[in-house]
Amino acid sequence: MPLFWLSLAFLAGIIIADTAAWPAAIWLTLTGAAVFVSLGIFIYRRIQARRYPFPVQPSTSTPQPATFNLQLATLIAVALTLGGLRYQAALPDLGDPAFIAAHNDTGERVSLTGVVDSFPDRRDNYLLLRLAAEDLRPYGTTTQHQTVHGQVLVRIDPASDFRYGDRLLLHGYLETPPEGEKFSYREYLARQGVYSLLARPRATRLGSGQGNPFWAAVYALKGKSLATVYQLWPDPEASLFAGILLGVETGIPENVAQDFKETGTTHIIAISGFNMAIVAALFMAIFGQLLGPRKGALVAALGLGLYTVLVGADPAVVRAAIMGVLALFARQVGRRQQALNTLAFTAALMALGNPQTPWDVGFQLSFAATLGLVLYAQPMQDAAVALLARRLPQSAARKIAAPLAEYVL
Repeated sequence: MPLFWLSLAFLAGIIIADTAAWPAAIWLTLTGAAVFVSLGIFIYRRIQARRYPFPVQPSTSTPQPATFNLQLATLIAVALTLGGLRYQAALPDLGDPAFIAAHNDTGERVSLTGVVDSFPDRRDNYLLLRLAAEDLRPYGTTTQHQTVHGQVLVRIDPASDFRYGDRLLLHGYLETPPEGEKFSYREYLARQGVYSLLARPRATRLGSGQGNPFWAAVYALKGKSLATVYQLWPDPEASLFAGILLGVETGIPENVAQDFKETGTTHIIAISGFNMAIVAALFMAIFGQLLGPRKGALVAALGLGLYTVLVGADPAVVRAAIMGVLALFARQVGRRQQALNTLAFTAALMALGNPQTPWDVGFQLSFAATLGLVLYAQPMQDAAVALLARRLPQSAARKIAAPLAEYVL
């Protein structure tokens, strides 16, 4: 299973880079050395294969010892160093004056211009906005402008009606997110690429429609869907349905959320593989008949992608979507999917896109739950069949074991 080991090596490189804190130059040197050795071994073996095209076959009468795959080992080293290089390259330079976090905690009031670049997170007492910073200047001045970049989390009055694509002028104090004894809000936001916090600023809208048209359409659909849900049902049913369907869990009352926690059923609210299976099955049932199996699978894959971005593309959702698309592809090409390979490759692919993914708790829980199903679901069901078969016919044992495994084991 080379893909499995290469994927794990890439993830290991990311984790090592987070711990070791080596500069990118070291990782680049290690990557170059690993690639050089790997290519050298490959070229040497090709030369040997041309010199000796008919290698002597070992005798099959005696067991042969396992051979060490040197080529795979060097490729694993390449994947590991690439993981470390990817992680280090993604870290921002916090001392760069053009990076917004370099202006945190100065104690001076500033005027910040930027564009809202995510779906607003509305809470009971405040509204959270992700702002892509563009321009910074001291408050009250008009000449000392500085072009900046980076994400800023803005906590603003809940009555505000700002949305994705709005260009805002904010007046306030840039702060580093707090770090408590039990929970580090600073580290939590840093894993998402946010290093600055602007609490309770005075805000003015300078313009609208400044974002990406695709994301603007997606967020408009999400906002309309959310409003429709609250028109159709009262709370807490509406908030619960919004969490299950759209991934917006912030409106769920605290007592309802606590009930789900105490009964161990919080996963029902979280969007995961179950939602993706329903979406994929729905698209395949409709478009598979209209367009044929292959084109129907392509439409189903697009449907999974659109649903993923609609609900916020959290790591757990992205994990489920990627595995769903790979399952559709494997089914169409007639290949049986190796679940461990798929899971490891999905994790590595997500970490390639965002090296901070391995530290996301939602991803960790989703990954662990899926790994548990892959490793233990079938053996537990087989054990249940064997136990029931002692007293029942084999066919009856299998019929009883199926729902038993689905709902209990």
